[in-house]
Amino acid sequence: MLLFFNKSFIISFLLLLIFFAFIVFLGEDASIRVHDNLEANIAWYKSLADQHLLWASSYTPNETVMQAPRIAFGSEWSLIAWLFVWFKPIIAYNVNVILMSLVAFIGTYLFAKDTLKLSPQIAPLVALGFALLPFWFSGGLSSAGQPLLFWSFDRILKKHNSIVDWVVFLLFPFYSSLILSGLFMMVLMVGYLGINFIKKEPKVAYGSGILSLIILTVGYILVDYRLFLDILKIGTPAGFTPHRVEFVQGNTFVECLKATKNSFLGGQNHFPSFHTYLLLPLVFFYFIYGFLKQKKLVTVVCCLVILGIIAIIDGFWSFVGFEALKDRLPILKAIQLDRFYSLYPVLWFGVFVLIIRELPKKIAITLASIQVVIILFSNQLVSDYIKKTIHGRDYVSYREFYAEDLFSKVKTVLKQDENLNKRVGMVGLHPAVAQYNQIPTIDGYVVLYSLAYKHQIQAVIQPELNQNKFIKNYFEQWGSRCYLFDNEAVISGDGILKKQKCCTESLDYDFDKLKQLKCGYILSAVEVKHPSEHLKLLSKVEDANWRVWIYKVL
Repeated sequence: MLLFFNKSFIISFLLLLIFFAFIVFLGEDASIRVHDNLEANIAWYKSLADQHLLWASSYTPNETVMQAPRIAFGSEWSLIAWLFVWFKPIIAYNVNVILMSLVAFIGTYLFAKDTLKLSPQIAPLVALGFALLPFWFSGGLSSAGQPLLFWSFDRILKKHNSIVDWVVFLLFPFYSSLILSGLFMMVLMVGYLGINFIKKEPKVAYGSGILSLIILTVGYILVDYRLFLDILKIGTPAGFTPHRVEFVQGNTFVECLKATKNSFLGGQNHFPSFHTYLLLPLVFFYFIYGFLKQKKLVTVVCCLVILGIIAIIDGFWSFVGFEALKDRLPILKAIQLDRFYSLYPVLWFGVFVLIIRELPKKIAITLASIQVVIILFSNQLVSDYIKKTIHGRDYVSYREFYAEDLFSKVKTVLKQDENLNKRVGMVGLHPAVAQYNQIPTIDGYVVLYSLAYKHQIQAVIQPELNQNKFIKNYFEQWGSRCYLFDNEAVISGDGILKKQKCCTESLDYDFDKLKQLKCGYILSAVEVKHPSEHLKLLSKVEDANWRVWIYKVL
């Protein structure tokens, strides 16, 4: 107990609590990731809660999000989904962030101290660094919980386990994702089990290890039952074809080599490890140090080989030569084996621990502290706040992105207009903004919807696609962002167009096909200078960040 609550642990934990207080203090004024976050997942969870769709059948349409099927929005057995039922969206978001970091801190401390045999005085600093990583909101414990899961697995194998370890395996699927990381964590654990078997380790509880993996697998099957039923075509509507069958990833060999290099050196943005600035140089100098001191480097080398293999898979998953195989095995387009990169954070931190445990304590503490500082100031929440406070560089906050006050005015305009079709299309705006504000859209960002619907949207925007090769390929070869693309009003990273462009000449859409989708309005971030006979300007509303032109489709 004294080793657990030592001075280093208490200080590190207090620093983490200060970080949590900072999150709560900022609230809706925080800078929060837009990509695959504000533009998508948060609005999805809110739409499920608003429409009471958690328990709906898999192909019940989500009326707010382009009538996409319920199966596209995750499991009702996920803790994250229930946070949005119990709390306001920003509170649900922050509770999730705090839970992820808290589990990451405790799990990494135990994993580093017990499994990797790092000094109890240094392990809390490593744990703090890992806990400060900006874990992807929708992943839950998919990355943040890996150290805790691996710690429990190691204890089970070594017969040091308690009821806590089995509870970890039992509950883990309810707060993580099978397709994001669960499958790949199990591959790593099976590999670890296999290595012990090959080495004929006598003190390993193979039966208990296999049982823990069975528990984890069954848990994921229960949580993601919709996915498995759909794979078996149970409950899938006759004739339903997912838009994902048209995915095309045609990178050349040279492009894949470059992607492999970038993946290994820089990591992956959904599962950041921030290993570039300290860990990579440290690895280089450690090999020199190990050679001079005649240290055994086998474990570190093995970890680096695994990281290299993951980088190759990540880089070459989009290789054009693999497209024929993916066409023959459509499940490969659903699973995305490149997501082995979800193991990057825990593996890179594992390498870090393996190295600093061999160094003098003062040097190890210094390096761990430097890594904490690097991660803290690389975190978007902190770095953007500092840029705003010190340098005056403003950012788009959660509050500003969703602009609830502004879109209440939009809803008033729509309500006052006599039109049976209240669904809207978004131009130059992320549809998630309208969806969050309970305005149903015909477009959106969804991971699964029908190919037929994609083709309907494509028929509407084809004239615009033909004017821009990039957005044409982006839509036709992927299409999960099923947006009403305009050749001129291209959305920026944060979705704000006010400072980019004032207007677009016209919307070259097929308005007859647009009306077939029961689209009554266009909400545009830019003025349409020549709206044609198909559009009528009803109003313009604006705030400090958004300007929204509200057009009625005639």
